[in-house]
Amino acid sequence: MVKAVKGVVVECDPSVKQIILGLNERGQFIIEDLDDTHVFVDASCIEQLRVDIDEILNENTYNVEEPK
Repeated sequence: MVKAVKGVVVECDPSVKQIILGLNERGQFIIEDLDDTHVFVDASCIEQLRVDIDEILNENTYNVEEPK
């Protein structure tokens, strides 16, 4: 019997994919790891995944402050 799963293919660079794989350890939302730049994830988790990735990327971004 064939089982269909509703999901979303996420295309990203390899560094963001590593972040997604790390987040998957606590949430288990990856259905299939396709290749170096594509991951098939559960459709119900896509919005939370976007928020988590944005948060991690913002934490790791260097901002230059103007001198006062």
